[in-house]
Amino acid sequence: MAEKLSEKDIENINIDGTEEYAVMPLRNTVLFPQQVIPIYIGREKSLKLISDIELEKRKYIIVVAQEDGSIEDPSIEDLYSYGTLATVLKVFAMPDNSKSAIVQGIARVKILDYLSKEPYFKAAASKISDEPFSDKLKIDDIVDNLRVSFSELIKVAPNLTEEHTGMLSNIKKPNRLVDRAISLMTLPNQEKQDILEEVNIKNRIDKAISIINREIQRIKLGEEIQT
Repeated sequence: MAEKLSEKDIENINIDGTEEYAVMPLRNTVLFPQQVIPIYIGREKSLKLISDIELEKRKYIIVVAQEDGSIEDPSIEDLYSYGTLATVLKVFAMPDNSKSAIVQGIARVKILDYLSKEPYFKAAASKISDEPFSDKLKIDDIVDNLRVSFSELIKVAPNLTEEHTGMLSNIKKPNRLVDRAISLMTLPNQEKQDILEEVNIKNRIDKAISIINREIQRIKLGEEIQT
């Protein structure tokens, strides 16, 4: 359907609060800006949404995590109020009449108001920008700490490889770096959501470092118990 967007493409996308976006709830996933993920689409509302997107060639949707992933038919109250503007890159039909899609995150958004509930949720949203940081040297310091912590995590985490270190070493912007690091980790939705909603870069990196260090301790403790 569409080409993967470059960082420059993503930064040039402007959205205003007057446009209406289809909203797709995700059960157990928090999507970050720039991240590309596959999503499974089996629910009736989501299937209708994805069919309409394919027909209308609509460019963007909002994906938002459910507070409780076990709810089959979530109401507005079951969804977080912050989500991610995303573009649907590709849709695949599955043998059981469900579909899967590849989506790419674009920007953090706050859902301002739900405009309709049927045949699927539609909402107005505003783009959330990160707060500008004044002390670049301080940010550089904690970014270095984040890289070191993540390298330590890669040494012990079974699902992460040296390739992931390479992915992070190419990222220069602090906001993108922390989003990418957290997106690669297997964490409860609520923790990822907390990082998604944090617009102060220093706070976001501090939170990420503490999560990474906790995970390192958890994995090491598990290994000690095993041995």
